[in-house]
Amino acid sequence: MNTVDLQDMDGVAVVRLNRGKKNPINPEFVGDLSEVIEQVREDGGITSAVLTSSNDRFFSIGLDVPELIDYDKTEFREFIMDFNLLCLDIYTLPKPTAAAINGHAIAGGCILALCCDFRYMSEGKKLFGLNEVKLGVSVPYLPQRILQQIAGDRVTVEMVYGGDFYPPEKVLEMGVVDGVFAPEELLQKSVERVKKIGELPGRAFAAVKANRTERVREDIIKRLERDVDVFVELWFSDEAQQRLREAMKSF
Repeated sequence: MNTVDLQDMDGVAVVRLNRGKKNPINPEFVGDLSEVIEQVREDGGITSAVLTSSNDRFFSIGLDVPELIDYDKTEFREFIMDFNLLCLDIYTLPKPTAAAINGHAIAGGCILALCCDFRYMSEGKKLFGLNEVKLGVSVPYLPQRILQQIAGDRVTVEMVYGGDFYPPEKVLEMGVVDGVFAPEELLQKSVERVKKIGELPGRAFAAVKANRTERVREDIIKRLERDVDVFVELWFSDEAQQRLREAMKSF
């Protein structure tokens, strides 16, 4: 795998996003991360997982706009569907998960973090947010539904309506992340959290987690086809194309 690294730290799978300095999300990235998540699911020696970045600048900048902008509707729709299914796989993984957010988590990168059971963020000038509306596209139903579960509807409204980015202290105050640590402590604290839970009886934990995630998963699946269609149509609108091409300068 070229874009994702997997390290077994005494039963904790440390999954490092490793696609350049900004970890833009493209089909190869989705395929590699899906494969790693399946490995974590099936490996009985792995009790838990931490998702992080191989660099401390970007957790992920989100979708790889410069690559995806040239896709036709069929190609793009397939990619968006695959990304949603990957997110569901992370969200429903029957083992404890944490995102160690050591860099900016933007749009799709923010969504990956929301799909984990816990989110820990490093101190400093890091930003977290869902800015899709500012680019002329919708925030998909999946992250909105999961964010509602995590932090409630008012926080969800604030984050998805305005499309703003927030520093670590603010998202901690909002209840979106579970802790903020010094950069040198972030990974250790994240590993410790999931390792402790991973030492509990695995089948019992899986059942407890399913009780929390199954209703949300069903809600997302019911709306998925329609939601993807809406996202694709907005992506190909003139307004979004103009805004996306302007945003490409950030890549």
